[in-house]
Amino acid sequence: MIWYIVTETRAKYDNMDSHTVKHDLEELSGDLCLVLNYSQVTREFVDEVRPWAICHSGKSTPFEEYDVLEHQGYRWLITASGIPQIGFCGGKNIIIEMFGGAVEKMRPLRPDDPDLAPQYRPGWFKEWGIWPVQIIAEDPLFAGLSSPIHVWEMHCGETTKVPDGFRLLASSADCRVQALVHEELPLYGTQFHPEKRQEGYPDGFRVLANFFAIASEHAGRPHHSTV
Repeated sequence: MIWYIVTETRAKYDNMDSHTVKHDLEELSGDLCLVLNYSQVTREFVDEVRPWAICHSGKSTPFEEYDVLEHQGYRWLITASGIPQIGFCGGKNIIIEMFGGAVEKMRPLRPDDPDLAPQYRPGWFKEWGIWPVQIIAEDPLFAGLSSPIHVWEMHCGETTKVPDGFRLLASSADCRVQALVHEELPLYGTQFHPEKRQEGYPDGFRVLANFFAIASEHAGRPHHSTV
């Protein structure tokens, strides 16, 4: 079994439809996917179920408005369980913060900048929509892909301090940290959203298929990708 952990508040999680993402993750991993909120994670539940791969969703709620960084079961899962994991956008930011890095808004909009998503953080520069991302380091996460990849972006924040022990894998013109990996743990983060289904842009799903291949090898299980 794999897990898709929604990193939003419990109230937003309770009103969220994750069926499409769940279906796609099951197709890409070849296994059942359990969707749960970060607040439901306990060490005992992890040890009981022992998922072989975990994906962490994006989020829009600021860190200071809820306890996602302080929740002990969730923090243990990310920092100490050793299970292969990947965080998307806000999920990546949670990983960054838990390991001592920093995330901030990118920059205020300049007079000649269009606001690509005025409904979200108005006045701030955002990467929004399909965006080119340059692969800058070899890693199995990008196996079979040529640089640049074209993936879905939906954010106004960026990593301003990479934690010790992480290696940068990909960048864009406006956001230096687009993908990174822990140097010892099977732990990845992407600023972009590889889980977003986009007709004509398969690179995100290929990144996810590669992650599940990495996780399968780590778990010593066969992997059959549909990509």
